[in-house]
This record gives sequence, structure tokens and C-alpha cells, in this order.
Amino acid sequence: MKSHYLIKSFFYCAALSMLVVALSCKSSETSAERAQKLNTLESKLNSKAFKIDVNTVYPFNTRATTQVLNQVTRYTGNTANQITVNGYDITFKNDSIIGELPYYGEQQLGGGRLNNQLGVVLRGIPKDYSLTRHKKKDAYIMKFVMDDNSDSVETYNVIMTFYINNMVNINILSSHRTTIDYRGQLKAIE
Repeated sequence: MKSHYLIKSFFYCAALSMLVVALSCKSSETSAERAQKLNTLESKLNSKAFKIDVNTVYPFNTRATTQVLNQVTRYTGNTANQITVNGYDITFKNDSIIGELPYYGEQQLGGGRLNNQLGVVLRGIPKDYSLTRHKKKDAYIMKFVMDDNSDSVETYNVIMTFYINNMVNINILSSHRTTIDYRGQLKAIE
């Protein structure tokens, strides 16, 4: 009887060892796949011919904006913290960027907007452009500064994080308004 338990234990240990070996081999394959996806992402970004379809907005909320946005988004499935949008994109072509995004937040500096553009308008050639690989994640970080063409004083500091699954997080820090984040999907230009 004792030998039966010994044999059974031996088979359990052998099966467990084979499982560990199989899983360790799988992770090295995943690392190779991730490296390939990261290289593909880098090629897309360096081609400077892509667009980002923006689908979610994450406003920076103060007490006032939370109260207003909760009323505006009532019965829509959205909240003051997360608003689903469609029809907005940012296009990168050669050295130029073109995009108009909705803005939900507060203007911080007086003077008012003298035009009809209430959203974030990105048009032109960015300044201080950089593209670097994220140190800890399988991602790339793009940073640039852009002036609002419709407002000669407002400037945007833009930080975009591109992931290997083609998701993009966009953070826009305005010189005149509260910060705002967007999430979108990286696509090829058709």
C-alpha cells in the first residue's frame, strides 16, 4: 500500500515538472512575440503615417466640472470621469499633425476664447518632438508641444503612450485650461 502512494506521488511530481517546463517555454515564445509587436509599433510610429481614433475622454474634474458633467451626461451611460465619444481622430502625416478633440473642463486663464473652437485643436508641425521606448512597459512615449492655431496664446504639451495592442493614451496639458486625457486606437491611414 505504501508503494502505491509512493508511485502516485512520483507521477504527480513528474506531471508538475512537465507543466512547469511547458509554461516556461511558452513565456519565452511570448517574449519573442512581444518583441516583434514592439518592433512593428516602432515602425508604424517612425513612418509618421497613422491616425488615432479617439473613443474615450477622461476630464480632469474639479467640484464644479463634476456637477456640470453629471447633469450633462445624465441618462447617457457616461459619467463626469469617463465620456465615450466617436468621430474624433488625430492624424499624423509626414511631419504634420491634424486633429480636433472635444474638451470638457475649466478654462484657467481669463480673456475668453474669441473663436468658435471650444475643443482642442491640433494643426501643424509639432515642436520639441521626441519618441522614446517606455522603460518598464511594452510601449512607446511620444512627446511634443503644439500651439493652438485658432488661439495665438494657448499651447498644448502632449504626451502619448502607444501600447503593442494598438491602444493609445493621450494626455494634453494646456497653458490655459485644466488637463485632459483621451484614449484611442492606433490605425493605419487608408
